[in-house]
Amino acid sequence: MKYFLKTLEKVYGRVSYIMLSISLFVVFIFIDYLLLTKTTSWEKFLVDNSKPFIVLSLTLTVVNNVLIAFALTILMYVIEQKKKYAKGTMSNSIAGVVLSLVSVGCAVCAGFLLPLLGIAASLSAFPFQGLEIKTLSIIVLLYVIYMLSHRIRGVFVRSKLPYIVGIAAVVVVYLIPRLPWQVKSFFKSVSLNKQVTIPNKDIRNLFDEINPEKGYEINATYGTLGPDMIKMGVLDLDKFKAVFEKSSAPLTDEQFTILTRGSNKKIKIDRENSYFLLDFFWAVGLANKSKILTDGEMMKYGNGQAGNFASTGGWSLASGDPMNYYAKGNFIPLTAGQEDLVDRVASNIYRPCCNNSTAFPDCNHGMALLGVLELMASNGATENQMYEAAKYFNAYWFPGNYYDIALYFKNKEGKDFRQVPGQVILSKEFSSASGAQSVKKWLIDKGVTDAPPKQGGGCGV
Repeated sequence: MKYFLKTLEKVYGRVSYIMLSISLFVVFIFIDYLLLTKTTSWEKFLVDNSKPFIVLSLTLTVVNNVLIAFALTILMYVIEQKKKYAKGTMSNSIAGVVLSLVSVGCAVCAGFLLPLLGIAASLSAFPFQGLEIKTLSIIVLLYVIYMLSHRIRGVFVRSKLPYIVGIAAVVVVYLIPRLPWQVKSFFKSVSLNKQVTIPNKDIRNLFDEINPEKGYEINATYGTLGPDMIKMGVLDLDKFKAVFEKSSAPLTDEQFTILTRGSNKKIKIDRENSYFLLDFFWAVGLANKSKILTDGEMMKYGNGQAGNFASTGGWSLASGDPMNYYAKGNFIPLTAGQEDLVDRVASNIYRPCCNNSTAFPDCNHGMALLGVLELMASNGATENQMYEAAKYFNAYWFPGNYYDIALYFKNKEGKDFRQVPGQVILSKEFSSASGAQSVKKWLIDKGVTDAPPKQGGGCGV
């Protein structure tokens, strides 16, 4: 500690270095914010996660940025003083910065950053929602500052950091996502806010438009999907039951029957079963044979390995490795024409947690909706019927975002939610993360400040 304090005294004895650190801190905070808004919105980040998770995530982010500012400022001091330093110190500084940046954003959909480390993955696959990477980054940066402090004193210590980082990376990337499902489900039940708050009477009418009290029914039944998935192993009944019990919403008798015996009852999504249907159809979409899964963007952006996306690595309710069941089931046989229909419709449907279409189902919402579309197509649904159903399924899963969208169309075009075609609402212009942000900005700019219902259901179990 005394060496660190002496280092700070030397470096920050000049005002220019103080200003440099402040500037670096502000710049990296701004970069963090930009990365966050690339995958989600600030509002959605706040409502989708619990207060402890938000506080811990933001605290670790601030600490990372403070340490980045310290490390780079000290490094600049060393360079200016023409001290000799090992090349490893520069690479370690970069490693700390990169590890800090990749842990920014929605825990559910920040996967596009991880390929920077050679990992085609999503932070949702991690039980601690990416906090592991933030912590690892802090350790790296502290070590860098320690090494640079020695450089300033003229002491050259042989660095073992590359070995430490290598071992830590193996642990984080390969071991932590493979922790027992009980650990994952426990932490995610703490980190995510899965409750939906019903709005007050003044805005209840608009809420009823997006989440009809009587629900929204599609022309398809559960059939034997539940028993078939349990038999295959993609859905472990004990794990599935445990997750719902931990969320204080245990399975109903009807839901238990759907899983164990099947049901010829038509599928209706409502306020009470939206979470159940999200997880149920997540398993359907993951396991059912589909060219979207085997030949589409999941394989393309996963570099041929699709196992670490939120929708794959994040599915912890299977009997074994979820990739053992990936596109292996024949639950919903589709003709070539039906597969083309699903692909065409899915390619035009977006979700507010990211900027990917349902044809790139890298999170649970995308994978679940893919399962719904496949089931509808197999039952002869038309393109328009599939868009309309997807509009309401998305609205039940993202009530806050679709409340904003309904408010937007009501104020800008004088249209009710039901009057706006599903394909329009589900387009990238309105339903993607960037589209939802644009809608929110328009509402704020116009002074339309009705608060949407709080929502839950992040991109994990």
